[in-house]
Amino acid sequence: MTEQLNLITGLTEHERKKLISWVASLPEDKIIEIFQDGVKRSFQLKGEHPDLSGRITKYCAFVMAARKGGWDTIKGKGYRVADQEQYEDFTHLRQAAAASLVNRGRKPVLRRKILAYWGEVKGLKAGGIGFRVIAGYLQSKRKLKVSATYLSKLWKEVEAG
Repeated sequence: MTEQLNLITGLTEHERKKLISWVASLPEDKIIEIFQDGVKRSFQLKGEHPDLSGRITKYCAFVMAARKGGWDTIKGKGYRVADQEQYEDFTHLRQAAAASLVNRGRKPVLRRKILAYWGEVKGLKAGGIGFRVIAGYLQSKRKLKVSATYLSKLWKEVEAG
């Protein structure tokens, strides 16, 4: 289930906990706004993933609403999502491409961690950045040591499928 949450929300379990803590620190009117956006997103997400249980759908929708509500852009986090177009790309295309990976069985830990940041990898690649530089980015910003060759292989599997 954790892997499925990672794929849908684009965040690891640790990052989701930080996000919830951040939401709790907001003014109450902003929290209400995020919850309302989460309710709207849960209906959209249920249409995209009818196989998910209601509680998982609502949780993922809340996390996605909080990301859009500003968590991705707080000081020190940088920009995970540069603009709305990339956010929509993240929520639709990556999930469709990675859905087949979920059904193939247990994944190696590194693969699972890289797929949690797949939206960033995809955004960097779309910007014309090579796999060596992306591997360096993952090493410095996300503490993931991965080779450019492995990223290339994973790219072919996820994006071609």
